[in-house]
Amino acid sequence: MTDIYQIIDDLDSDKQSMVAERLEDCAQMPSFAEIREHYFDKIELPSIGSIHELGCGTGAVCRAIASRPGFNGTVSGSDLSASLIDTAKEIAAKADLQNIHYYQSDGQGGDHHESRHDLVLAHTVISHVPDPEALLREAIRLTRPGGRIIIHDGDFASMTFGTGALELDQKMPDLILQSAVANRYIMRELPGLLQQFDVEVTHAIGDVLLEIGTSDYFPGLTHYCPVVVEAGLATQKEVDDWENAINRAISENAFFGSCNFVTYGLLKNG
Repeated sequence: MTDIYQIIDDLDSDKQSMVAERLEDCAQMPSFAEIREHYFDKIELPSIGSIHELGCGTGAVCRAIASRPGFNGTVSGSDLSASLIDTAKEIAAKADLQNIHYYQSDGQGGDHHESRHDLVLAHTVISHVPDPEALLREAIRLTRPGGRIIIHDGDFASMTFGTGALELDQKMPDLILQSAVANRYIMRELPGLLQQFDVEVTHAIGDVLLEIGTSDYFPGLTHYCPVVVEAGLATQKEVDDWENAINRAISENAFFGSCNFVTYGLLKNG
């Protein structure tokens, strides 16, 4: 299956809205905000200069950077999806954030961006792209010599559900990952991939998103189930049964969900 994030502009308006809402909902969850702020602080996000986010989606991370206390730099964001860029511009305008610029790009920005940015960030995007090495090359190309790069994403191969419906807890997350995560092992593969580039790994940060009893993040993954059903990988009854199992486990304070998230901080040599 093709990762849904690679074909957003080809989806109908309802599915585009679903993706945008999912991105915004995740960004506002306290658990994800805590993980994001943790690596911002650990890697010492610069308060001045130019920061660029590749695969910015609806712009939630760009807004989080631009609105940080003491931040006096500029932020730009690019994304493959024109519809997500439009949403990002609308939200930034409503928030009256003047120091953010968004543009659509296929990940190969123009020459005027080359070696321009003090920091380039890829936040939950490398797991979705068709060619992770190309994304790394682009992030490095856009970063000035001596500048920094942050790659943050889920180690989605570690995702685990526990609702009491063992068979469905094993089957359905795998199918959802097939539809929404092109590279579930990429954060484990990065140390090897980075050997071919002139960068130094300065930080390796691990976080665990763990929800026990109740849950905010994991039930939202069922939003991708219609795509799985349309592809013929699961029946609507299986989806309904799994959603019921999730709701029942939460109502009984018996839910379990876990996934690791990893952040790499890189320094561009030269």
